[in-house]
Amino acid sequence: MLEKIEKIFKEEKVLSIEDLKEKLNIESAKEFVELVKNVGKLERKSVVTQLPSEKFLYVKEALEIEGVIRLHQKGFAFVYSADLGIEVYIPKGFTQSAMTGDVVLVKVDSVYKDDRNLEGIVQKVLERNTKYTVGTLTNAKFFSFVKSDDKNIVKYIKITNAKNFNLVDGSKVLVEITDYSKVSFEDHKGIIIKSIGHKDDPGVDILSVIYKHNIPNEFPQEVLEQTEKISDEIKLEDKYRDCTNEMVVTIDGDDAKDLDDAISVIKTKKGYRLKVFIADVSRYVTEDSPLDKEAANRGCSVYLADRVVPMLPRKLSNNICSLNPQVLRYTICCDIDFNTKGFPESYDIYPAVIKSKGRLTYKKVNEVYADNKETIEEYKEYVPMLKTALELSTKIRANRETRGAIDFDKPESKVVVDENGEVLDIVLRERGISEKLIEDFMLSANEVIGEHFYWMQVPFIYRIHEEPKMEKLRQFFDIAASLGYRTKGKIEEIEPYMLANMLRKFKGEVVETMLSTILLRTMNQARYSINNIGHFALATKYYTHFTSPIRRYPDLLVHRMIRTYLFNGDVSDQTIDNFISRLPDLAESSSEYEKRAVDCEREVDRMKKCEYMLKYQEQTFRGIVSSVTNFGVFITLERSNIEGLVHIKAMNDDYYTYDQKNMLLIGRRKKKVYRLGDEVIVKVANVDLENQEIDFKILKHKSLISKK
Repeated sequence: MLEKIEKIFKEEKVLSIEDLKEKLNIESAKEFVELVKNVGKLERKSVVTQLPSEKFLYVKEALEIEGVIRLHQKGFAFVYSADLGIEVYIPKGFTQSAMTGDVVLVKVDSVYKDDRNLEGIVQKVLERNTKYTVGTLTNAKFFSFVKSDDKNIVKYIKITNAKNFNLVDGSKVLVEITDYSKVSFEDHKGIIIKSIGHKDDPGVDILSVIYKHNIPNEFPQEVLEQTEKISDEIKLEDKYRDCTNEMVVTIDGDDAKDLDDAISVIKTKKGYRLKVFIADVSRYVTEDSPLDKEAANRGCSVYLADRVVPMLPRKLSNNICSLNPQVLRYTICCDIDFNTKGFPESYDIYPAVIKSKGRLTYKKVNEVYADNKETIEEYKEYVPMLKTALELSTKIRANRETRGAIDFDKPESKVVVDENGEVLDIVLRERGISEKLIEDFMLSANEVIGEHFYWMQVPFIYRIHEEPKMEKLRQFFDIAASLGYRTKGKIEEIEPYMLANMLRKFKGEVVETMLSTILLRTMNQARYSINNIGHFALATKYYTHFTSPIRRYPDLLVHRMIRTYLFNGDVSDQTIDNFISRLPDLAESSSEYEKRAVDCEREVDRMKKCEYMLKYQEQTFRGIVSSVTNFGVFITLERSNIEGLVHIKAMNDDYYTYDQKNMLLIGRRKKKVYRLGDEVIVKVANVDLENQEIDFKILKHKSLISKK
């Protein structure tokens, strides 16, 4: 058996005990024990070594692997091989010219027995991931060079065409890297593609981040030409149902420009009728047109501090498709009848023309629900419907909570800037009753559409959310249990209601912020897929994105399929094959572009928060420990959600060790403990604009446990 096992390892490289059991067709307990003993022998002979994942790696012969590299600012790197499921540490100086995201060939030359981690060196860069970068220009006597804004590009880029642009020091530029340095003492070489502006000019900071994340910022000429030809005339056509006399309203934020959803709610003999009207973008953006290709390339709109990078030209997003008040608009309606308990009984999906009776705002609708007399008078024609809408929304939300949907009701911060992009304030945006009401109605429509097309058994695109990662989930339950919060049931058989119940248990308690933060970090990212596996957090089997076609490409795809399958009745083999061939790639790219947009939004957020905190250096704030790491604790300030780091080197009242399992920093002498949720008073010690980092110093610390 020993020789067979070694032969399998030589071919496969990485295997678990279960993998070996299957390959050797082992069924009896006696054979399994023998298998485990033989693997132990191979490990003692240094033929295989056990990895942190508990799999075993064949190390008798030199091992070369391909993987994606991720560089650290300090020069070392990690290479992850998806094929083998292993990660290799690359010491500083042995990364060749590789940059984060490149595919590299690595020679694994050692295995540390203490922590079973692999170490190696980069042999060759197989595939480049970074071709363009944004940076700041500096002119020297005989040449110019650019320092990239990307922290992963540590070397300077020597510019070979700077004279063509005649730019001054401090100019922000988009650079194409034409020659990657192969030795540590050489710079990369590149050419300037575009001048963005001077780094001190208003708005250039955000524009630089847009280009850095490779987000298309200008519409191609052919897209503008197609848009210009689109007529803004809207007629009452036969195929569109006439809903122009109905009490239809939009409810959005004060500064919203792209109004893509409107609602109408009435009471019926059997309960309620909700109509969710969504802008009929697919009427204008047809498959394979320049507009369609550009929308697919953008994936979604990007919402930044002082601007929006729209998925569609403004003629569509802010005008023809926007459900502005008192004008005719083409829509697709999801018309749902609910019973008196708030459960959907029947539905219809059809094209409709509407004329919105009002552009309502979240703020004022919340004031109506708070019995503000002035706003009630201002909104008097809408108040009856708003009351009915709240009745229905309350029942829908209660039903969703009963089935186990998880609701992370955390306030988000908003950066308030002036006309020059200067930060005026950072404020928290909490979801009020009206925000939750619209969310309830949009979720209901998305679920109805998702289920309808699932049972039609046609190619479709779903919004899916997988179960949490087991390792992180165990950590959450261990920490919750240590604080007295336990759940029934096996973690391996996790259901959404178990987590929703946990959230309810500690809601309003001192530990709420800490435990909900940890739980949120266990969650996978929702994504788009043609395979419907349900949405874990929403505790629903069927879910899609139908309600935002102005700003999300998957919603536009859903509208196109509604038009094709339902309104045109086209379920021909040719149409089915067309969607089967297109949807997988579009689902994947939409998920990727959504992440790109989120990364860009977060970076602008960090940048503006750093700018804001420059004004408050040496001042004190109240905050909460939001994360604990082996290098320090992150603090989130109250009333702003601004986060900064207290580095472990600055915690000089003791020597602190890190308890990874329970996410604690523990003082060796005084036994002081820092954990998530602890209250602190901090001073702003330093603000690093270039690296977008804020350093705090702790002045006072109040332990979470001492208050329980």
